[in-house]
Amino acid sequence: MRRRTLLSAAALGVAAALYPGRASAVASPALFVAAHPDDETLAMSTAIAEHVAAGQEVHCLLLTDGEASGALDILNGTALSGWWGNLHVPAAEGYSPLTSATLAAARIAEARTALACLSAGLPGSLTLHQAGLPDGGVTSTTAQAAILAVADTIAPGGPVRLKGHSPIVDNHTDHVAAGNALKALKLDDPVRFGDVRHYILPTYWSDSRLSLVVESWDAPTNASIAARVRAAIRSYGAWSPTLGAYAIGYHSVAGMLDQLAATPKCLQHS
Repeated sequence: MRRRTLLSAAALGVAAALYPGRASAVASPALFVAAHPDDETLAMSTAIAEHVAAGQEVHCLLLTDGEASGALDILNGTALSGWWGNLHVPAAEGYSPLTSATLAAARIAEARTALACLSAGLPGSLTLHQAGLPDGGVTSTTAQAAILAVADTIAPGGPVRLKGHSPIVDNHTDHVAAGNALKALKLDDPVRFGDVRHYILPTYWSDSRLSLVVESWDAPTNASIAARVRAAIRSYGAWSPTLGAYAIGYHSVAGMLDQLAATPKCLQHS
């Protein structure tokens, strides 16, 4: 586990006034597991904000830094983004061509900003963790090890509520591996990991495979939570190359981000 960052731990009294009746913390921490930066917002943002608003201890684990994204070619001017509309010309736009490493750092920065939007000023805490697994090469085994490393840090030997990708309603191999890791951990230790939820990306909200699961919506409980989700989404459209912001999320998955902005909610199954 490479690092973790505490994103928010606000004063309980202030947030309790804004979110009455929702400030009692749950004993076991919640760990949201995302394969890549932006998955936490696309699939789980409403749930993350609601958990922090309820005064809970919340953690987000990014299994990879997203260094294999096709956005690298787009930003370096060798591929076209339909969202941007024209080929980038880095030299003319004031930045050097990105490498996998600089792309990964920029993606992590987007995720960190998005998570801060979801959690700032709320009574709970939200901590970001990075596993540094290879983008496109996540396996159930490596994901389980990364999840266990965080669980053992935040709740040694104690229960942790796990939330992450669906292994059934998804096509990305990293997402499926992460979902299978959650299933395996619950099977191996149903006492410690008995509470597992699988979240579904917006692109699959109408997928026929939903008939294989019993799904339910996590909808925002108030306008403030919905606004937080939309603010997190905007983090993925920030363009300021001189500050290291390249709108990577929108260069790669603009359609899904816009879909979520139109209806900020999460779809999950157990």
